[in-house]
Amino acid sequence: MKLPAIRRLCVIAVMVPALLVISPVHGRQYFLPGPDTHKYAVILGGAAANETYRDQFRLWSLKLHEILVRDFAYPADHITLLLGRGDSRAPIIAGPCRRNTILDAMGRLRKTVQPGDQITIFFIGHGTSDGQAAKFVLVGPDITGAEFAKILEDFSNQDIAVVNATSSSHPFCTALSAPGRVIVCATRSAAERYDTIFARFLLEALENHAADRDKNRRVSLFEAFLYVRENVKSWYTEQDRLPSEHPTLGDNSDGRFHTDPDPARNEGRLAQIADVDTLAAFLPEVVQVGPASETLRRLTARVQALERSVILLRHQKSEIPDQDYRLQLETLLIDLARSSRQLRVLTANQHQYYPMDK
Repeated sequence: MKLPAIRRLCVIAVMVPALLVISPVHGRQYFLPGPDTHKYAVILGGAAANETYRDQFRLWSLKLHEILVRDFAYPADHITLLLGRGDSRAPIIAGPCRRNTILDAMGRLRKTVQPGDQITIFFIGHGTSDGQAAKFVLVGPDITGAEFAKILEDFSNQDIAVVNATSSSHPFCTALSAPGRVIVCATRSAAERYDTIFARFLLEALENHAADRDKNRRVSLFEAFLYVRENVKSWYTEQDRLPSEHPTLGDNSDGRFHTDPDPARNEGRLAQIADVDTLAAFLPEVVQVGPASETLRRLTARVQALERSVILLRHQKSEIPDQDYRLQLETLLIDLARSSRQLRVLTANQHQYYPMDK
Protein backbone atom coordinates (compact mmCIF):
# COMPACT_ATOMS: atom_id res chain seq x y z
CA MET A 1 0.00 0.00 0.00
CA LYS A 2 1.31 3.42 -0.92
CA LEU A 3 1.30 6.50 1.23
CA PRO A 4 -1.88 8.02 -0.31
CA ALA A 5 -3.70 4.85 0.72
CA ILE A 6 -2.59 5.41 4.30
CA ARG A 7 -4.12 8.87 4.16
CA ARG A 8 -7.38 7.35 2.88
CA LEU A 9 -7.43 5.00 5.84
CA CYS A 10 -6.92 7.96 8.15
CA VAL A 11 -9.95 9.70 6.65
CA ILE A 12 -12.08 6.57 6.95
CA ALA A 13 -11.06 6.10 10.59
CA VAL A 14 -11.88 9.68 11.50
CA MET A 15 -15.31 9.34 9.88
CA VAL A 16 -16.20 6.34 12.06
CA PRO A 17 -19.07 7.48 14.33
CA ALA A 18 -17.78 8.51 17.72
CA LEU A 19 -20.84 7.29 19.60
CA LEU A 20 -20.29 3.90 21.20
CA VAL A 21 -22.77 1.61 22.87
CA ILE A 22 -21.19 1.97 26.28
CA SER A 23 -22.99 1.12 29.51
CA PRO A 24 -22.60 3.77 32.21
CA VAL A 25 -21.38 2.80 35.65
CA HIS A 26 -22.89 4.73 38.58
CA GLY A 27 -24.20 7.25 36.01
CA ARG A 28 -20.76 8.21 34.73
CA GLN A 29 -18.38 6.74 32.18
CA TYR A 30 -15.57 5.68 34.50
CA PHE A 31 -12.26 4.50 33.06
CA LEU A 32 -13.30 5.34 29.51
CA PRO A 33 -10.20 5.58 27.29
CA GLY A 34 -10.01 8.57 25.01
CA PRO A 35 -7.34 9.88 22.61
CA ASP A 36 -6.77 12.95 24.77
CA THR A 37 -6.98 11.47 28.26
CA HIS A 38 -3.84 10.91 30.32
CA LYS A 39 -2.76 8.67 33.16
CA TYR A 40 -0.78 9.67 36.23
CA ALA A 41 0.80 7.70 39.05
CA VAL A 42 1.67 8.69 42.61
CA ILE A 43 4.10 6.38 44.42
CA LEU A 44 4.29 6.86 48.18
CA GLY A 45 7.18 5.03 49.83
CA GLY A 46 6.61 5.47 53.54
CA ALA A 47 8.86 5.55 56.58
CA ALA A 48 10.85 2.44 57.45
CA ALA A 49 11.42 0.92 60.90
CA ASN A 50 15.04 0.04 60.13
CA GLU A 51 17.62 0.00 57.34
CA THR A 52 16.47 -3.35 55.99
CA TYR A 53 12.95 -2.09 55.44
CA ARG A 54 14.25 1.26 54.18
CA ASP A 55 16.28 -0.48 51.48
CA GLN A 56 13.35 -2.74 50.60
CA PHE A 57 10.86 0.12 50.27
CA ARG A 58 13.37 2.11 48.23
CA LEU A 59 13.97 -0.83 45.88
CA TRP A 60 10.26 -1.51 45.39
CA SER A 61 9.41 2.16 44.84
CA LEU A 62 12.18 2.77 42.31
CA LYS A 63 11.38 -0.48 40.52
CA LEU A 64 7.71 0.46 40.24
CA HIS A 65 8.67 3.81 38.73
CA GLU A 66 10.93 2.04 36.23
CA ILE A 67 8.22 -0.43 35.20
CA LEU A 68 5.58 2.26 34.72
CA VAL A 69 7.90 4.21 32.42
CA ARG A 70 9.37 1.27 30.52
CA ASP A 71 6.46 -1.17 30.23
CA PHE A 72 3.42 1.11 30.52
CA ALA A 73 4.71 4.25 28.74
CA TYR A 74 4.08 6.71 31.55
CA PRO A 75 5.94 9.96 30.89
CA ALA A 76 8.37 10.51 33.76
CA ASP A 77 6.68 13.81 34.59
CA HIS A 78 3.37 11.98 35.03
CA ILE A 79 4.78 10.03 37.99
CA THR A 80 5.27 11.54 41.45
CA LEU A 81 7.56 9.53 43.70
CA LEU A 82 7.89 10.49 47.37
CA LEU A 83 10.16 8.24 49.41
CA GLY A 84 11.05 8.04 53.08
CA ARG A 85 13.30 10.92 54.08
CA GLY A 86 14.06 11.72 50.45
CA ASP A 87 17.11 10.71 48.45
CA SER A 88 19.17 13.12 46.39
CA ARG A 89 20.97 10.20 44.72
CA ALA A 90 17.90 9.47 42.62
CA PRO A 91 16.59 12.51 40.69
CA ILE A 92 13.27 10.78 40.06
CA ILE A 93 12.48 11.04 43.78
CA ALA A 94 10.52 14.26 44.18
CA GLY A 95 11.11 14.50 47.92
CA PRO A 96 10.51 12.84 51.29
CA CYS A 97 7.24 11.08 52.03
CA ARG A 98 5.80 13.42 54.66
CA ARG A 99 2.30 14.67 55.24
CA ASN A 100 3.11 18.16 53.90
CA THR A 101 4.90 16.86 50.80
CA ILE A 102 1.94 14.59 50.01
CA LEU A 103 -0.45 17.51 50.32
CA ASP A 104 1.80 19.67 48.12
CA ALA A 105 2.21 16.95 45.49
CA MET A 106 -1.51 16.21 45.30
CA GLY A 107 -2.21 19.95 45.11
CA ARG A 108 0.12 20.31 42.13
CA LEU A 109 -1.43 17.29 40.49
CA ARG A 110 -4.90 18.74 40.94
CA LYS A 111 -3.85 21.75 38.86
CA THR A 112 -2.49 19.48 36.10
CA VAL A 113 -5.09 16.79 35.52
CA GLN A 114 -8.12 17.14 33.28
CA PRO A 115 -11.57 15.55 33.56
CA GLY A 116 -11.42 11.88 32.61
CA ASP A 117 -7.73 11.47 33.41
CA GLN A 118 -6.76 8.48 35.54
CA ILE A 119 -4.68 8.65 38.72
CA THR A 120 -3.29 5.51 40.34
CA ILE A 121 -1.87 5.88 43.84
CA PHE A 122 0.51 3.26 45.23
CA PHE A 123 1.28 2.91 48.95
CA ILE A 124 4.48 1.04 49.80
CA GLY A 125 5.63 0.76 53.40
CA HIS A 126 4.15 0.14 56.84
CA GLY A 127 0.53 0.47 57.85
CA THR A 128 -1.01 0.48 61.32
CA SER A 129 -4.46 0.33 62.88
CA ASP A 130 -5.42 0.82 66.51
CA GLY A 131 -9.11 0.09 66.17
CA GLN A 132 -9.89 3.80 65.93
CA ALA A 133 -7.97 4.86 62.81
CA ALA A 134 -5.88 3.14 60.17
CA LYS A 135 -2.70 4.94 59.17
CA PHE A 136 0.02 4.93 56.54
CA VAL A 137 3.33 5.39 58.36
CA LEU A 138 5.25 8.49 57.28
CA VAL A 139 8.30 10.43 58.33
CA GLY A 140 6.71 12.70 60.92
CA PRO A 141 2.95 12.56 61.60
CA ASP A 142 1.24 9.62 59.91
CA ILE A 143 -1.75 10.03 57.63
CA THR A 144 -5.06 8.25 58.20
CA GLY A 145 -7.36 6.74 55.61
CA ALA A 146 -10.00 9.35 56.42
CA GLU A 147 -7.47 12.15 55.88
CA PHE A 148 -6.39 10.72 52.55
CA ALA A 149 -10.02 10.32 51.52
CA LYS A 150 -10.39 14.05 52.10
CA ILE A 151 -7.51 14.68 49.70
CA LEU A 152 -9.18 12.57 47.03
CA GLU A 153 -12.35 14.66 47.20
CA ASP A 154 -10.54 17.21 45.03
CA PHE A 155 -10.37 14.67 42.19
CA SER A 156 -14.06 13.98 41.62
CA ASN A 157 -13.67 14.44 37.84
CA GLN A 158 -10.81 11.96 37.53
CA ASP A 159 -10.74 8.17 37.62
CA ILE A 160 -9.07 7.05 40.86
CA ALA A 161 -7.33 3.75 41.55
CA VAL A 162 -5.54 2.91 44.79
CA VAL A 163 -3.12 0.05 45.41
CA ASN A 164 -2.11 -0.25 49.07
CA ALA A 165 0.61 -2.82 49.69
CA THR A 166 1.00 -2.21 53.42
CA SER A 167 0.09 -4.12 56.55
CA SER A 168 -3.29 -3.27 58.12
CA SER A 169 -4.22 -1.69 54.80
CA HIS A 170 -7.81 -2.94 54.83
CA PRO A 171 -9.34 -0.32 57.17
CA PHE A 172 -7.27 2.41 55.50
CA CYS A 173 -8.65 1.39 52.12
CA THR A 174 -12.28 1.08 53.23
CA ALA A 175 -12.12 4.74 54.21
CA LEU A 176 -11.32 5.55 50.57
CA SER A 177 -14.25 3.65 49.10
CA ALA A 178 -16.40 5.85 46.85
CA PRO A 179 -18.28 5.59 43.53
CA GLY A 180 -15.97 5.03 40.60
CA ARG A 181 -12.88 4.11 42.61
CA VAL A 182 -10.96 0.87 42.24
CA ILE A 183 -9.09 -0.10 45.39
CA VAL A 184 -6.76 -3.03 45.90
CA CYS A 185 -5.15 -3.69 49.27
CA ALA A 186 -2.85 -6.28 50.77
CA THR A 187 -4.99 -7.37 53.71
CA ARG A 188 -8.55 -8.34 54.56
CA SER A 189 -8.69 -6.95 58.11
CA ALA A 190 -6.94 -4.66 60.56
CA ALA A 191 -5.70 -7.77 62.38
CA GLU A 192 -3.35 -8.58 59.48
CA ARG A 193 -0.68 -6.26 60.80
CA TYR A 194 2.49 -8.12 59.87
CA ASP A 195 4.70 -6.91 57.04
CA THR A 196 3.46 -7.99 53.64
CA ILE A 197 5.04 -9.41 50.50
CA PHE A 198 2.26 -7.95 48.36
CA ALA A 199 4.52 -5.33 46.71
CA ARG A 200 6.95 -8.00 45.54
CA PHE A 201 4.28 -9.75 43.50
CA LEU A 202 2.70 -6.50 42.37
CA LEU A 203 5.95 -5.61 40.63
CA GLU A 204 6.11 -9.11 39.18
CA ALA A 205 2.54 -8.78 37.91
CA LEU A 206 3.28 -5.51 36.13
CA GLU A 207 6.74 -6.22 34.76
CA ASN A 208 6.56 -7.33 31.14
CA HIS A 209 2.76 -7.47 31.54
CA ALA A 210 3.00 -10.82 33.32
CA ALA A 211 -0.55 -10.46 34.69
CA ASP A 212 -2.13 -10.03 31.24
CA ARG A 213 -4.53 -12.98 31.30
CA ASP A 214 -6.61 -12.19 28.22
CA LYS A 215 -3.53 -11.35 26.11
CA ASN A 216 -4.82 -7.97 24.98
CA ARG A 217 -1.39 -6.44 25.69
CA ARG A 218 -2.77 -4.53 28.68
CA VAL A 219 -2.97 -5.19 32.41
CA SER A 220 -6.16 -4.28 34.24
CA LEU A 221 -6.23 -3.80 37.98
CA PHE A 222 -8.43 -6.89 38.17
CA GLU A 223 -5.75 -8.94 36.41
CA ALA A 224 -3.03 -7.49 38.63
CA PHE A 225 -5.08 -8.32 41.72
CA LEU A 226 -5.64 -11.92 40.63
CA TYR A 227 -1.94 -12.38 39.89
CA VAL A 228 -0.86 -10.99 43.26
CA ARG A 229 -3.51 -12.92 45.19
CA GLU A 230 -2.53 -16.27 43.71
CA ASN A 231 1.20 -15.71 44.09
CA VAL A 232 0.91 -14.48 47.66
CA LYS A 233 -1.09 -17.60 48.49
CA SER A 234 1.46 -19.85 46.78
CA TRP A 235 4.36 -18.14 48.57
CA TYR A 236 2.93 -18.86 52.01
CA THR A 237 2.21 -22.45 51.00
CA GLU A 238 5.76 -22.94 49.77
CA GLN A 239 7.11 -21.42 52.98
CA ASP A 240 4.84 -23.71 55.00
CA ARG A 241 3.47 -20.69 56.85
CA LEU A 242 -0.03 -19.59 57.76
CA PRO A 243 -0.89 -16.60 55.54
CA SER A 244 -0.74 -13.30 57.42
CA GLU A 245 -2.08 -11.34 54.46
CA HIS A 246 -4.98 -11.83 52.07
CA PRO A 247 -5.21 -9.37 49.15
CA THR A 248 -8.66 -7.86 48.67
CA LEU A 249 -10.42 -5.71 46.09
CA GLY A 250 -13.30 -3.26 46.29
CA ASP A 251 -14.73 -1.17 43.44
CA ASN A 252 -18.49 -0.76 43.92
CA SER A 253 -18.38 1.88 46.71
CA ASP A 254 -20.11 -0.30 49.32
CA GLY A 255 -17.02 -0.35 51.56
CA ARG A 256 -16.74 -4.12 51.33
CA PHE A 257 -13.56 -5.70 50.04
CA HIS A 258 -13.35 -9.23 48.72
CA THR A 259 -10.64 -11.86 48.49
CA ASP A 260 -12.60 -13.53 45.68
CA PRO A 261 -14.49 -10.76 43.87
CA ASP A 262 -17.16 -11.91 41.44
CA PRO A 263 -18.09 -9.49 38.62
CA ALA A 264 -21.43 -11.29 38.33
CA ARG A 265 -22.20 -9.89 41.80
CA ASN A 266 -20.94 -6.42 40.88
CA GLU A 267 -17.55 -7.08 42.47
CA GLY A 268 -14.60 -6.27 40.24
CA ARG A 269 -16.49 -4.86 37.24
CA LEU A 270 -14.73 -1.50 37.34
CA ALA A 271 -11.41 -3.17 38.05
CA GLN A 272 -11.79 -5.14 34.82
CA ILE A 273 -11.94 -1.94 32.76
CA ALA A 274 -9.34 0.00 34.77
CA ASP A 275 -6.12 -0.56 32.82
CA VAL A 276 -2.72 0.37 34.16
CA ASP A 277 -1.44 0.97 30.62
CA THR A 278 -1.40 4.37 29.01
CA LEU A 279 -2.66 4.77 25.47
CA ALA A 280 0.92 5.14 24.25
CA ALA A 281 1.81 1.73 25.68
CA PHE A 282 -0.47 0.06 23.14
CA LEU A 283 1.42 1.56 20.19
CA PRO A 284 4.65 2.88 21.68
CA GLU A 285 6.62 2.90 18.44
CA VAL A 286 4.24 4.70 16.16
CA VAL A 287 2.03 7.16 17.97
CA GLN A 288 4.57 9.98 17.96
CA VAL A 289 5.61 10.11 14.32
CA GLY A 290 4.10 10.27 10.85
CA PRO A 291 0.95 11.88 9.45
CA ALA A 292 -1.26 9.10 10.80
CA SER A 293 -0.22 9.46 14.45
CA GLU A 294 -3.39 11.28 15.53
CA THR A 295 -5.59 8.78 13.75
CA LEU A 296 -3.70 5.94 15.41
CA ARG A 297 -4.39 7.43 18.81
CA ARG A 298 -8.09 7.79 18.02
CA LEU A 299 -8.39 4.29 16.61
CA THR A 300 -6.50 2.81 19.56
CA ALA A 301 -8.77 4.62 22.00
CA ARG A 302 -11.81 3.45 20.04
CA VAL A 303 -10.73 -0.20 20.10
CA GLN A 304 -10.12 -0.04 23.84
CA ALA A 305 -13.44 1.71 24.44
CA LEU A 306 -15.27 -0.96 22.45
CA GLU A 307 -13.54 -3.73 24.42
CA ARG A 308 -14.63 -1.93 27.58
CA SER A 309 -18.21 -1.82 26.31
CA VAL A 310 -18.22 -5.54 25.60
CA ILE A 311 -17.07 -6.29 29.15
CA LEU A 312 -19.73 -4.06 30.70
CA LEU A 313 -22.48 -5.36 28.43
CA ARG A 314 -21.72 -8.98 29.29
CA HIS A 315 -22.13 -8.14 32.97
CA GLN A 316 -25.58 -6.72 32.18
CA LYS A 317 -26.80 -9.80 30.33
CA SER A 318 -29.25 -10.79 33.06
CA GLU A 319 -30.63 -7.26 33.30
CA ILE A 320 -31.83 -6.76 29.70
CA PRO A 321 -34.00 -8.77 27.29
CA ASP A 322 -32.10 -11.52 25.53
CA GLN A 323 -32.85 -10.21 22.03
CA ASP A 324 -31.65 -6.72 22.94
CA TYR A 325 -28.53 -8.16 24.53
CA ARG A 326 -27.65 -10.20 21.44
CA LEU A 327 -28.25 -7.25 19.12
CA GLN A 328 -26.10 -4.90 21.19
CA LEU A 329 -23.35 -7.48 21.55
CA GLU A 330 -23.35 -8.23 17.81
CA THR A 331 -23.16 -4.52 17.00
CA LEU A 332 -20.24 -4.04 19.37
CA LEU A 333 -18.31 -7.09 18.15
CA ILE A 334 -18.70 -6.13 14.48
CA ASP A 335 -17.56 -2.58 15.22
CA LEU A 336 -14.66 -3.95 17.28
CA ALA A 337 -13.57 -6.28 14.49
CA ARG A 338 -13.66 -3.52 11.88
CA SER A 339 -11.88 -1.00 14.08
CA SER A 340 -9.23 -3.56 15.07
CA ARG A 341 -8.59 -4.39 11.43
CA GLN A 342 -8.24 -0.70 10.54
CA LEU A 343 -5.81 -0.29 13.41
CA ARG A 344 -3.70 -3.28 12.34
CA VAL A 345 -3.52 -2.10 8.72
CA LEU A 346 -2.67 1.46 9.62
CA THR A 347 -0.10 0.37 12.19
CA ALA A 348 1.60 -1.96 9.71
CA ASN A 349 1.87 0.78 7.12
CA GLN A 350 3.08 3.28 9.71
CA HIS A 351 5.88 0.88 10.59
CA GLN A 352 6.68 0.41 6.90
CA TYR A 353 6.94 4.07 6.02
CA TYR A 354 8.25 5.42 9.32
CA PRO A 355 10.47 2.72 10.82
CA MET A 356 11.81 3.71 14.23
CA ASP A 357 15.28 2.28 13.65
CA LYS A 358 16.23 4.86 11.02
